[in-house]
Amino acid sequence: MTLFNKIKEKIARIRLFFSDIKPILLSHHPNCEQFSNHVYHLKGYRLCIGCFTFYPTVILIFILTSLFVNTGIYYLINLFYISFLFFTPLILNILGLTRYKVLKILSKISIGIGTGFQVTFIIFFPYFHILMKIFFLLDVNMVVGVIAYIRGNHIKKDCLECEFKGDWSKCPGMKPITEKLYEHGFKKKKESIIV
Repeated sequence: MTLFNKIKEKIARIRLFFSDIKPILLSHHPNCEQFSNHVYHLKGYRLCIGCFTFYPTVILIFILTSLFVNTGIYYLINLFYISFLFFTPLILNILGLTRYKVLKILSKISIGIGTGFQVTFIIFFPYFHILMKIFFLLDVNMVVGVIAYIRGNHIKKDCLECEFKGDWSKCPGMKPITEKLYEHGFKKKKESIIV
């Protein structure tokens, strides 16, 4: 098999995987009513509230502060400290209060504003070497990862409280996806051990 054919085969497998998970690709939540408040419903699509609120807010804040806020050192330092005020809604996540859709959306907007301010500070602060900027941006990404971890734990908890107890091979919202992943070899069924 030539290198070109190997690359072509890998691309085909990646496309097949994304085709298998298409129903949850933009929602990042199990495709069931229990998670209806976790997604925007837009013309038959389910879009994750966290991602489709947080990331656009970060980008918008970065653009707006870049265009309309003085990027002098004094202003950038103030922007950095102000950014932490916008992370206080993380407390809502920890306390489980973001199960209410409005609080979830407001929380993601606030955290997105804080992250946008931090990204602006990192990129425009003149005393950071390019490697330091990359390191600090990775650090911000790690904080976003912690938020995703908290969200993942809430999803797991909600699934375990459901009648299907998080068994996605039986859950009507996840079964079709899981079956495709088994069928195409992306997921392996656990075999029961007979003693």
